[in-house]
Amino acid sequence: MYKVDTVGSMISLLQTEMELLFGFSLTWLYAFEGNCKKTSKLISVVGKGQKEVESKYPYIDITNDKMMEKIFNSDFPVYVEDARSDPTTDKKIVNALDYRTLINCQLFLHGESLGLIGTGSFATEGVRPMSLDEIAYFSALSKIVSITLDRISYREKSLLDPLTKIDNKRGLEVNAETLLALARRNNQSVAIVFIDLDNFKPINDQFGHDVGDNTLISFSLCLKNILRRSDLVARVGGDEFVLLLSNVNDEYCIHKLIDQIDAEWTLLKANKSNLDITFSAGYSVFPEDGTHLDELINLADKKMYQIKSISKNT
Repeated sequence: MYKVDTVGSMISLLQTEMELLFGFSLTWLYAFEGNCKKTSKLISVVGKGQKEVESKYPYIDITNDKMMEKIFNSDFPVYVEDARSDPTTDKKIVNALDYRTLINCQLFLHGESLGLIGTGSFATEGVRPMSLDEIAYFSALSKIVSITLDRISYREKSLLDPLTKIDNKRGLEVNAETLLALARRNNQSVAIVFIDLDNFKPINDQFGHDVGDNTLISFSLCLKNILRRSDLVARVGGDEFVLLLSNVNDEYCIHKLIDQIDAEWTLLKANKSNLDITFSAGYSVFPEDGTHLDELINLADKKMYQIKSISKNT
């Protein structure tokens, strides 16, 4: 699992292995939120019955669940050969999902409980007895899952801006490499847009950092509302943002998107009664203006300042 970089991909990989080894068709991960150890939240689930688990069981109250209580009081996997007859299982859940064999293991890291990883079979697969060696193997896997979660969490924190929860400069570099490589392979253009908030520093100094922080958070939300899933957005400086727009056909598309951001920002400011902060934007295009991210960002930055200078003089 050392190659996976998201929780979803980790659970997908684990589900594939569970199906190959044990014939189990669903794998799930629940984790605690913050310091609360009474409720666990569904983080990821992959396999048969996935949508039903997501809709009906996004949270589990472990204080009112005998099996959960058993799992979180054990350092080892809790194996249930037949969920229909086991006295600890919640029969409403078992009947609703038609569970048969279940195995769950508490996840630990540095002595702290993170949550649980589990897998199992349904009526269509039937009861699946597990040997002691298989249970021990699942226990070993749970330790790898804990370590992988820690690595993914560290990676995400190192690539995200802690205030706005969008990519930081490092995150942009990592994700842009993949996006530009894909564009190069498919012979597509990518727009690099550099955005700077106008007169942000004086307003930040006058009204305080709380107002400034809220403005940055709101503007980041505005950008995320407009951009597609295939696009990238990052905060690369105090009030500076960079967008990568995938598969743009012409400059009209870029201007149209900037206008959409302006309209969304105007609406967001009106709803939140924010200060009247505007922004300036410049752009470059890959591969027409360059093939390296740094040179494309620098060119977009220069164009942005040219536009800002013209605006100040009009």
